[in-house]
Amino acid sequence: MRTPPAHRVHRAPRGCGFGFAFGFALACALAFSTPAFAYLSPEQGVRTASFEQRLSEQIPGTLSFRDETGRAVTLSDFYGASPIVVVFAWYGCTTLCPTVVGNLAQALERSALPAGSYRVLVASIDPHDAPPDARRMKGRYLAGGHLDADAWHLLTGNEAAIAAFTRAVGFRYAYDTDTHQYAHPAGIVVLTPQGTIARYLLGFGFTPATLRDAIDGAAANEIASPAARLLLLCFHFTPSGRHSALVLDALRVAGIGLVVAALALVAVKRRRRAAG
Repeated sequence: MRTPPAHRVHRAPRGCGFGFAFGFALACALAFSTPAFAYLSPEQGVRTASFEQRLSEQIPGTLSFRDETGRAVTLSDFYGASPIVVVFAWYGCTTLCPTVVGNLAQALERSALPAGSYRVLVASIDPHDAPPDARRMKGRYLAGGHLDADAWHLLTGNEAAIAAFTRAVGFRYAYDTDTHQYAHPAGIVVLTPQGTIARYLLGFGFTPATLRDAIDGAAANEIASPAARLLLLCFHFTPSGRHSALVLDALRVAGIGLVVAALALVAVKRRRRAAG
């Protein structure tokens, strides 16, 4: 058996561009509109809704799930052929999850990566999700695009398997009983073909070029530097750890304002290009 090349440290490019700024602004707006985050102190946010980056660590291949067809699979079934992009979501989410997965789908489509050069695992963090939910969401996530549907696998599992997978990746989340939602961070994790954590892309402002660079690096067994904690910068808390209704509303308006400003900037740039 061929021995995989040794891990190499690879630093992500510094340029973030407009796409990142827009994604960051959208993250703020969505975060402030999600009630599950409204009552987390900064310390609670780090403990319950963030990524603990575990670069170079191996993901256990024995963890068992079911894919969108209902077939029983283990994570090792996806190892060996190509890098793996991992996304944690829950199929009842209407805010962060569709945005993260949708942005990933668009970035992959625009990245010009050839078919077979990657796999995508979307793993539900809700043990009540089942293969029919995964199948329905796969249709929504890939609707209207030209992606290789065979490269996408939407997984559901029991609470023990979900806990083991998220713990291995360092994905911290919590269920909010008041709002019946999951508080969780936005981001994706790229694994080497052998299932080793190679890079974290936090938030959803990554560009097609950044994603392609991450996948190409993982294919070469390159381990990136830790990503900056971007998503949590959107959260501001009162000393008591709770937002007043007025402050929370103001933060939501500010986040939406950032998105509107970003869209306006896009329109101006397009008009200038058309005029030129």
